[in-house]
Amino acid sequence: MRMSVIDQLAYNTGLLPDDLATTILAGDMPPIEEIVMALVTGAMDAQAVVVADPQSTWNDKRMARMALAVAFLSAMAVVGKTGEPT
Repeated sequence: MRMSVIDQLAYNTGLLPDDLATTILAGDMPPIEEIVMALVTGAMDAQAVVVADPQSTWNDKRMARMALAVAFLSAMAVVGKTGEPT
């Protein structure tokens, strides 16, 4: 059986909070804005950890910044298609 991308996000990645992942895996689709906010928050946290780590290289910091930019651009694209988040 093929899993949807959202199911795989909830099941395999650890990118979503447990309560949100459990809801998705139970078959209840939360508003897409909740998923987007969880991913953006995770990207912000990861970027802050990398920047604050004195052992991070400039490339590590650049990659974390690019990932954060992609998260925000993706969020803007999703919100643009679904309307304003609540």
